[in-house]
Amino acid sequence: MVNITAFKALKYNPAKFKTLDKVVSLPYDVITNKMQEEYYRKSDKNIVRVILRKEGGKGDRYLQAAKEFKSWAEEGTLVYEEKPVFYVHQQQFYLGKEKLVRTGILCLVRLEEFSKKKVLPHEHTFPSHKADRLKLLEACGSNMSPIFGLYEGSYNFKNIVSKKPAAVFKMKDKNGVVLNKVWCVRDEKNLLSAVKAFKNKKVFIADGHHRYEVGLFFRNKMRKLYPASTDSSWNYIMFTLVSLHDKGLIVLPTHRLVKFVFKVSKQNMFKTLSPFFEITEVKVPVSKDIILYTDNRYYVLKPKGKKVFSVIKEKHSLTWKKLPTSLLHHLILKKLPQTKETAYTRDISEVKEKVNNGSFHAGFIIPDISAKTIMDLSYKMEKMPHKTTYFYPKLPVGIAFNKFSD
Repeated sequence: MVNITAFKALKYNPAKFKTLDKVVSLPYDVITNKMQEEYYRKSDKNIVRVILRKEGGKGDRYLQAAKEFKSWAEEGTLVYEEKPVFYVHQQQFYLGKEKLVRTGILCLVRLEEFSKKKVLPHEHTFPSHKADRLKLLEACGSNMSPIFGLYEGSYNFKNIVSKKPAAVFKMKDKNGVVLNKVWCVRDEKNLLSAVKAFKNKKVFIADGHHRYEVGLFFRNKMRKLYPASTDSSWNYIMFTLVSLHDKGLIVLPTHRLVKFVFKVSKQNMFKTLSPFFEITEVKVPVSKDIILYTDNRYYVLKPKGKKVFSVIKEKHSLTWKKLPTSLLHHLILKKLPQTKETAYTRDISEVKEKVNNGSFHAGFIIPDISAKTIMDLSYKMEKMPHKTTYFYPKLPVGIAFNKFSD
């Protein structure tokens, strides 16, 4: 199905950087202003100076980022692998007290239109985000960070991860410390084995929809300019591929904070929602259904049978309509007063705090969804509401770059 390939990766020079701790960053879309400042302070070679350069300075910030990126290659901060390679990337982390490990293969995947159903999306994208990433892609002529992809089945990494890794580094986020280990795969036997194994697989985009669509746009643009170059480097895009059955594959929910145009009492909310949901107070915010937080209390909203889903008029499958985010945005929030503002968080304590202090009128705590549900909807080409999934941990930026050939 998909074509993967090794590539002559551009990477931080191991002779100059014994560890990548100070030069890697999280992806651009989760970097706050505070985090950006911290990355800037860590190192004048931190990749945030390219993927999310500060505003200001002389000239266009995308061109300034490209100039910086180019200078790093010229001065030896970044160097190319001598031959095409894959990387195996393993992340060790804790979820609560449970230690988990997730392993993926960092490689190039040939860009395919979604209509071919070889590479499948699951979320909608936004034009402004794509415009931003396109400017960076065109300026740098490089894939800066891997797209997070999923595949069915498994691939045996044991003979690779049993050896000493080429790089080990730690990254910290809200949930704690993530230990990253990277192995560089150069031998032809392993390279050919991986290429062969993925020829029968489809890839589901877990994270990086905007970058993938930008990659397609750029490829199509280049094909018009150079119609004979059907196998040039811009026909591919960088991915880290993880098995859907990997025990370390975690999908965390993103909760909602809502401010209405005018404040609505708990009683009126209950009156509006009770025809569709059984409303039960709980002490602890844990449920397979959406939990409403208001008036310093948690309330489970359990749908009253299948007829509830028929209220959602969007032309989608029952699986899509049963998604907590579909229920929230296409039923609950359409029945309640008009929404003035929506904020997103993965922290239940933040939901409680911001509703209690009056910043928002209500909080909606979203339950987990399974990777299988995501896969089922991807097969049906049904895109989920925005911020339905949050794959944890995020893939770091800075292990390798896919620089396009001239």
